[in-house]
Amino acid sequence: MTMTDPLDKDALLRAAAAQVPDADFGSDDFHEPLSVFLDALRGEAQLEPMGVWATVTRVMASLTKRRKLARLLAREPAIAERPIEAPVFVLGFPRTGTTMLHNLLASDPASRAIRLWEMREPFAPEDAPADWKEQVIATTEQLVKAGYQLSPRLEQIHPLRPTWPDECSWLLRNSFSTMVLGFSYFIPSYVQWLNQRDAAPDYAYFRLQLQAILSQRPGQPLVLKDPCHIWQLGTLLDTFPDARVIHLHRDISEVLPSFCSLCRALQEGGATARSPEAIGAYASDMLETAMDRMIATRAGLSARDEARILDLDYRELVGAPLDAMAKIYGHIERPLSAEATLAMGAWLEGSRALTGRHRYSLDMFGLDASATRARFAAYSERFSAHLSTAA
Repeated sequence: MTMTDPLDKDALLRAAAAQVPDADFGSDDFHEPLSVFLDALRGEAQLEPMGVWATVTRVMASLTKRRKLARLLAREPAIAERPIEAPVFVLGFPRTGTTMLHNLLASDPASRAIRLWEMREPFAPEDAPADWKEQVIATTEQLVKAGYQLSPRLEQIHPLRPTWPDECSWLLRNSFSTMVLGFSYFIPSYVQWLNQRDAAPDYAYFRLQLQAILSQRPGQPLVLKDPCHIWQLGTLLDTFPDARVIHLHRDISEVLPSFCSLCRALQEGGATARSPEAIGAYASDMLETAMDRMIATRAGLSARDEARILDLDYRELVGAPLDAMAKIYGHIERPLSAEATLAMGAWLEGSRALTGRHRYSLDMFGLDASATRARFAAYSERFSAHLSTAA
C-alpha cells in the first residue's frame, strides 16, 4: 500500500504486520492467490476510489486475520488436531436457495452454524473484554449497512444480519482463493487462474480456521454453506471425509439471470459500471466452468462418496420447506426435533418481511433463452430428476 499504488502487495503485507506484530502469516500458500488477485484488480476491475478503499480494507482484514490465527495457534497448537465431526455443507449454483436452506438448518438448536459476526472476526484476542462479542456484532451491523449504501440492490438479493449464518467464503477469502472474489469484481484473469489451481491448501486452511473457531466457541455438528464449493466439490469432500452435502438444483434459465444480477450488484458499488451484456457473458462463463467441473467430479465419485450427497430441487425446498427438512434430516441421519421444527417455522415467518422483490431476466443481460438451454444442457440432463420449472 503506497501513495502511488494502494494495492501494492509488499506494502499491504507490511501494514498487516504492523497491526499484528507478534505473529506471522502462517503458511505461504496465500502468496500466489493474493498476487494474482491484486494484478487482476489493477488490470481489469476498473476500480473507482471508493472501490479501491473498500478493497484495501478487505485485503487488510484477511491479512490480519491470518496473523491473529497464527498467534492463536502458537498459544494453542492442539487446535490443529481438533476433530470436526460430520459437518453438513449446503451448495449448488448461486441463487438456488442455499441461503434459505442454511438458515433453516442453523435454526436447529442442536446444530452449530458460524454467524456473520464471527466470520468477520473469528478469533477473539486473549485479552478480549467481556463485551467483545457485542462490540463485534455492532461493528458488523455498521459494515452491513455501509455495504448496502454502496450497493442498494444487494439487500434485496442477499439479506445479511450479524447474527445470521453466512457463507464459508468469509473464511476462504483469507487465502484469497475463492470464486466469490470473481463475483465481486470483474476479473476474468483471476477467475481463469483460480479454475486451474489446486485448492487443497486453501481448504486445509479453511478447516484450520473452523477448528480455531470451535476451540473458542464450541458446538457441533457444523452446518455450513457456500455456492462456491460447487467449483471445488472434490476438494471439499477430501478435506471433510465424513461430511454430508445437500446439493440444491434450480432451472438454469432462472439461476443465470439471478446470478448476473448478483454480480452486477456486488461490482457496481466500487467500480466503473460494465454493460449488462458484459456482465451476462462474464457470469455465463463462470457458471459453465462450475457446471463442467461439478459434473466431472460427480461422475468420478465412488459409490460411498456419491451416497454422501443429497440432490434437492429448489422448488421442493421453497414449496414445502419443512417437508424438505424432514428429507434432509433423514439423509444426514439426525433426528428432527419438535423444537427444531418450531424454530424453522419461526425463521420462515420472520424472513418474509426481509425479502424484497428481486427482478431479473435473461434478456436484461443480453442472454438468449435457447442458447442458454443449449449451453447448459449437460446440467439439465444430468440432474433432470431434481429440476422443475415455474408453473
